[in-house]
Amino acid sequence: MSGSIELRLIEEHELHAAIMLEQSCYTPEAAAALSGFRFRYQQYRPFFWTAWLDTKLVGITNGIRTNQSACGDEMKGDQADDPDGIHFCVLTVAVDPHERRRGIGKLLLRKLIQQCGTAGIRKMILICEKQLIPFYEAEKFRLHGVSASSHGGIVWHEMSRTLHTIEHLTE
Repeated sequence: MSGSIELRLIEEHELHAAIMLEQSCYTPEAAAALSGFRFRYQQYRPFFWTAWLDTKLVGITNGIRTNQSACGDEMKGDQADDPDGIHFCVLTVAVDPHERRRGIGKLLLRKLIQQCGTAGIRKMILICEKQLIPFYEAEKFRLHGVSASSHGGIVWHEMSRTLHTIEHLTE
């Protein structure tokens, strides 16, 4: 990788590039819509991180606050969010297919974990495809099993990471 990775919050004029990256990483049925990214930008910008290699957007992560304990299909469409929610549903961790296996996803996820901790969020929740379970387990997310979600016709797996409880302090 030539150059270094810069992590920063997304700017509004970068949303189109972010949605193009999202669409290059997920099937059309599973990728977020631009309207979803606009909502996340407007409501949860402190949690919408980007990774840049020189002037190229190579990674994104974002999500929404909620009081729900799982990221179901309703999180993907109508944004079942709560701005004061004690949980954070990770909706996107996407890295340019040509830049994968270089630690960019890990950098983004760690930045998001740090931001969630700073914001007082108690638990991060997500759903992922089977092959990504080890990626999230390496960052202390726990697997809970197959999700009820059928978003995009994919078999998803529920995972979570506790941030602010006695349980976290004793791990």
